Amino acid sequence: MWGVNLGDSSFCNECGAEILKDAKFCQECGNEIKESKNIEPDSKSNQKTDKKNPVEAALLNIIIAGLGFIYIGEYAKGLISFIAVFAVGYFLGLIWGIIALIVVILWTYDEAKKIIRT
Repeated sequence: MWGVNLGDSSFCNECGAEILKDAKFCQECGNEIKESKNIEPDSKSNQKTDKKNPVEAALLNIIIAGLGFIYIGEYAKGLISFIAVFAVGYFLGLIWGIIALIVVILWTYDEAKKIIRT
């Protein structure tokens, strides 16, 4: 993945942690930092407009399991979540299906927060 350089601060694109200016790897997640990309402050404010709300992403899973992942652009995770929640609910019963749905809701919320940080 690429690191993002905002003036004097750099951030890991994988986990969003602040990294040292000349670091080759992120200290938090171990992601290899191949190259820094400079972003002008004006373009940073423009990027916020297309960021997704993690609460909305999590709540969309109540309508259809996995829909929150599709909302944040994680299509494969959305499909896997839908199939997993359906399969668990069908084969193990309603209670386990609800538990699986809650796990997917929390997972989507966490993933959306990571995307917002990058």
